[in-house]
Amino acid sequence: MRQFFDRLESVLKMTAVVIVLLMLLTLSAQVFLRYVFGKALSWSEELSLLGFAWVVVISTVIGIRRMSHARMDLVIGLLPKSLHRTAEALVALLMSALGIFIAYAGWNYLLETRGATSAAIGFPIEFLYAAAPTFGVLIALFSFERLLPWAESLNE
Repeated sequence: MRQFFDRLESVLKMTAVVIVLLMLLTLSAQVFLRYVFGKALSWSEELSLLGFAWVVVISTVIGIRRMSHARMDLVIGLLPKSLHRTAEALVALLMSALGIFIAYAGWNYLLETRGATSAAIGFPIEFLYAAAPTFGVLIALFSFERLLPWAESLNE
């Protein structure tokens, strides 16, 4: 199971790198064309916004997997050491529930906005709004991964 999550993280990292490079190229072309030729691209900002949304989603879920996101350890630190694992499991369970909720709500929003297109490029707006349900699914998956060691310790 761990290999699956490691591969998923690797794919997400590579995807984020490709998106950031595309954003960098697009915005560099925008600046170059505007200041050298006096002509601006009409679509560069919209494409960068789309890329930025996906990079935020990807980097956030990687942070959740690595537990490097901002979190408060104050309450868990006040608990006896024997309850730390249980508290961590509860946090992972709540994060998983949050991911499921975001996926559900994001999917419903995606369905409501189906058929809309972006103003400049005209791409289906679902490309942007699909970030929400994807975010929820990935949060749920990586939070579920955090529950695995706790569940295995119950069997011991």
